[in-house]
Amino acid sequence: MTDISIEMQATNTPKVTAVVPCRSGSRRVVNKNTRPFGGFAHGLLELKLRQLDAVAGVDEILVTTNDPVVTGIVDTIRATLAKPVILDRRPDEYAADDSLQGLIGYLGKIVDTDVIAWTHVTSPLFVPALYEAALAAYAQAKQAQSADSLMAVDVAQTFALRSGAWISHDANVKRWPRTQDLEKIFLVNSALFVIDKPLMVSLQDRVGHQPFLFETPSLYGFDIDWEEDFALAEVLYEALLGRDLDATALGNGANSAYA
Repeated sequence: MTDISIEMQATNTPKVTAVVPCRSGSRRVVNKNTRPFGGFAHGLLELKLRQLDAVAGVDEILVTTNDPVVTGIVDTIRATLAKPVILDRRPDEYAADDSLQGLIGYLGKIVDTDVIAWTHVTSPLFVPALYEAALAAYAQAKQAQSADSLMAVDVAQTFALRSGAWISHDANVKRWPRTQDLEKIFLVNSALFVIDKPLMVSLQDRVGHQPFLFETPSLYGFDIDWEEDFALAEVLYEALLGRDLDATALGNGANSAYA
């Protein structure tokens, strides 16, 4: 169970908790959360904790896990971080492949916060500037009452079919339009979900009825799901390491859509 108790903020600013689920037993990519990556001895977990530690607007980080290796890493490095890091030793019943809704309900009982920013270590290219842009977009959308949650997405504008029928465009109007004229298709990349905690608990979901779709710049939403993804992500991370994400690079996020 949770081993650190963090008091609610006394101000009117919503408290934001970044939730990092890290269960054991990855089948497709063995030890993907903790094996060395991009110069980090403790791998994707260490990288993600250090990224979140640099995010303005995140007040605390919660790592929920049933993996003793993850527990040891968090215990080792959290003293080097500026933000409080809560370590939750998750019961195994909330660590199965089909236990997401159970985990959401469980977290609703143990996390004392206003806003949940649910993220994954398997999105190593989703950098602090993107978290900050997404949290700002969420706050603005909430204030405008135009969205009740947020999720990070990749955008595809390409020729696509489903069951033999075009879903990217109306071929009766124009058979082969320019790709930039095709309908946008939004692909959830799982890099980030943001939602107020009461709504998360009520819906038992990471998004609400009207999520803001935060368009992630190309490559930065890359998700590690297979062994070859791990190798490619490391190459991409090292290639993009010194690249600044300024306002121009975040243009897609600034022009995101609503589901």
